[in-house]
Amino acid sequence: MGPKQVGLVLLDKETLDEKDVFSSYIYFDMQGVPSMKSGITQEMLDNAPSRGDVGKMIHSRFGSDVFLGAFVGGIDFHHFDTLISEAGLDTKMYDYHHLDIWPIAYVHLLKQGYSGKINSDQIFAEFGIPQRGHHDALEDARIAADILRKIVL
Repeated sequence: MGPKQVGLVLLDKETLDEKDVFSSYIYFDMQGVPSMKSGITQEMLDNAPSRGDVGKMIHSRFGSDVFLGAFVGGIDFHHFDTLISEAGLDTKMYDYHHLDIWPIAYVHLLKQGYSGKINSDQIFAEFGIPQRGHHDALEDARIAADILRKIVL
């Protein structure tokens, strides 16, 4: 099972302002797959592009001279590598560009006296981010970018 939706935000390297975004559903047959938190339905996926096509679109749009930041890096980077690999591209061009924002955010909060859990919703609340409903990939990417800005700017 792989990703069913991808959302990317391109940030300016100096200001971390949003410069561009990409969002797409990814074709997947959900038959036999339990209901997901995302609210994604089979109808949303039926006419979506394949993982390989989405990987090609991402690479065409952003190239490889980018940092990949994610709030759940292990999972998100694996999904990203799947998209790039299925596009027939070499995933190694992104190897040194991974930035997992979750542990950075957690350590940042610990240094400020945070005593809560390493739970995304609790961490988001500490950064002033409202409770999410369904998980939307682009919204999640924007949240990660917002937290990164709050930590480093």
